[in-house]
Amino acid sequence: MDSSLRRFACTQCGKCCNRSPEVELSEAAGLADVFVFRLMFRMYWLPDQLRDYLPDGPAAGNPSAAFYEKKRLLRAFAARKTAAKLSRDGKTIEYTKYLMISALALDTSPGACAALNGTHCGIHDRRPLSCRSVPFHYSRVEALAESGLAAFVATAGYRCDTSETADVVLVDGRIVAPEFNAARAQAVVLAERDRTWTAAILRRMKAGSSATRSLPALQEVEANAQFSAVTTSMRVAWQIAADVGLIGPDERDRLTQLQLHAIGQELATDRCSRDARETLIEMRAEYRHHLNSGRAIAVNG
Repeated sequence: MDSSLRRFACTQCGKCCNRSPEVELSEAAGLADVFVFRLMFRMYWLPDQLRDYLPDGPAAGNPSAAFYEKKRLLRAFAARKTAAKLSRDGKTIEYTKYLMISALALDTSPGACAALNGTHCGIHDRRPLSCRSVPFHYSRVEALAESGLAAFVATAGYRCDTSETADVVLVDGRIVAPEFNAARAQAVVLAERDRTWTAAILRRMKAGSSATRSLPALQEVEANAQFSAVTTSMRVAWQIAADVGLIGPDERDRLTQLQLHAIGQELATDRCSRDARETLIEMRAEYRHHLNSGRAIAVNG
């Protein structure tokens, strides 16, 4: 076997579908009938200079390629970039903080995606880009694709096909499979398309007063960055999209109705954890209030 080639094919074992997906904001509308979404905020930090980058694991072998590609991807997906300085070993290191805004499908069934039907994806033709790019998720650098693939297929219980009959997906560490490259490229396009939306969300987060009552403060997101992401109701994101003219009021309410139906379906099952059930009940009350009011609950701009 040519050592420069890596092969991979999905056997539809369903083992990697062990949680519900994170998607770009504009993907959430097309999947609102399947998943219950939360608006998610996460923060990443990266030194401004390669010399201050301290990679671990596989990245340590080729830090330059990993660093510059990571910086490019963070810039492509970040809703906001801010400068920061940290002290390390008595030296001041200049960093950039990258704020990501996305939609996270609520995990209601421990260990399984909400769309998983047995071992098969129940929405395979509609699956989001985060799923289409597995095992080369679009947020991960290509410089680490080979080591990432090796770790993925070695995961206990996974039944990936890496035999001579499987498709060639990597050549000399570069992704060559068209479907993966297409999904990775499309994700960047969607992130750019969503910039007007994420910018409007950021304006509300900065505005103070009643404008932020359904949104976390930037300080809260940053304070939680080392521990977890911060989430809130996706309804406020769709309300903001309507406020700035990205969608109409009818579409906003249609999405709310779809989410109510998805929430009802999840609550009708016995698979929800107690925490997930409490979150769903709170979201159901919020969404019902929004619809029963007969008008959108305006988010002041």
